[in-house]
Amino acid sequence: MPPRRRRAPVVPQMNLTPLIDVVMQLIIFFMLVSHLASEEMVPMWVPRLDAAQTQAMEKSQRIVVSVAPESFSPQAREADPLLFPGVPRGVQVGRQWFEAGDLDGITAAVEAARAAHPHAQVILRADAALHYQAVQPIMSAIARAGIQQLSIAADLPHPPHAQDQE
Repeated sequence: MPPRRRRAPVVPQMNLTPLIDVVMQLIIFFMLVSHLASEEMVPMWVPRLDAAQTQAMEKSQRIVVSVAPESFSPQAREADPLLFPGVPRGVQVGRQWFEAGDLDGITAAVEAARAAHPHAQVILRADAALHYQAVQPIMSAIARAGIQQLSIAADLPHPPHAQDQE
């Protein structure tokens, strides 16, 4: 009879390669999603509403026109929001940036976005520190694009605290 050999005990090992692959895919996914979501979010303070009515819309159902302020400093804004010059830095329609005075370009961009999504609603986001004289020509450019209904985005007030209700 041949001599018996003793085998060493089997040590279990974990293969972490699939786990690393999944984590890398999640990181890439969240980086892409955050980039796409931030394209619509120009930093600004929009006016607060007392009796707000909200409406949830999918991205394909809306065309967002953002009128960005000249400068954005949250600390200075909280100190006194009315000390800003009230002039816009530019206008963003979807992913395109325009100078605030390029009303023909803004009109063409809104027309093109409306042609791509005929049933989409146009939402105007304007900073609370902007003067109406700066926003009104942009509203007129949107109207020249054939938009008959314009929604205006505003900041929803925070729910009242329990001590405020007493």
